[in-house]
Amino acid sequence: MKEIFEKIWKLALPYLKKGKRKDFVVHTKGVIKAMELLLKQEKGDENILIPAAILHDVGWSKVPLNLQMSNDKAGKIKALELHLKYAPLIIKEVLIKCEYNENQIKKIIDIVLAHKFKNPRRLDKRLLIDADTLSDAFRKQFFSDIKAYKTTPEELYNFRKNNQFYTKTAKIIFNKELNERKKEFLRAPN
Repeated sequence: MKEIFEKIWKLALPYLKKGKRKDFVVHTKGVIKAMELLLKQEKGDENILIPAAILHDVGWSKVPLNLQMSNDKAGKIKALELHLKYAPLIIKEVLIKCEYNENQIKKIIDIVLAHKFKNPRRLDKRLLIDADTLSDAFRKQFFSDIKAYKTTPEELYNFRKNNQFYTKTAKIIFNKELNERKKEFLRAPN
């Protein structure tokens, strides 16, 4: 990882650790990995998209715990809305410390704000959504999510196989990874 990305990561880490809905550190590492894989095949500015991947969930640090842990649909939606509401200020603070300019900061915030509740046309926004969704199939996040959501591997697999993607690249990687998870949990002793 580039030196600047490492600095952004270190500044984001305390915020990610405050999110309790799931392990946002594991999740964000997966999103970064997914973004790196996508950028090998898709067009995109890594100096904008990697920071967007690192910072996309920092807003969860300010969402009240009762909403983060909510099981009802309205509570979940409110939590998602709040994590987007709180993200821009945190993102700006982190990126100013990393000497990003106002235009770069605006682009990154714009991309992050589009990663939920949107059907964006721009590829950069679609890549963050795909990276966020693709990370669901990576080993660490998959098994971490089983604990966080108190579910079984089979239930999570069946839920995740409905994930949707904008890019063919993400869909191919996701299917390969999710099939690996299925093989792993089918092999595991009960």
